Amino acid sequence: MTNVARLTPLNSRHISAPVHQDHFTLAMHQEAENALAMALHYLRSSGSNVPGATRKAVQALGALNRLEMLTVGSGARTTGRA
Repeated sequence: MTNVARLTPLNSRHISAPVHQDHFTLAMHQEAENALAMALHYLRSSGSNVPGATRKAVQALGALNRLEMLTVGSGARTTGRA
């Protein structure tokens, strides 16, 4: 008789060290990513909307700045690298 390994579904497994990311942190990351995607869209379009791309790039930088302030406030260390 052979032994068969039993696999547990991923959603019922217990993770030993859960990653704690709150909703606001994820929202800031998503806002920055979406703003950069829109800036690229504005630049790649046939009209090359530079003012719109600039506005979206500034919006993305603001979201990244807020995200960095959250990580610094939570005690995470930054290296100063880009």
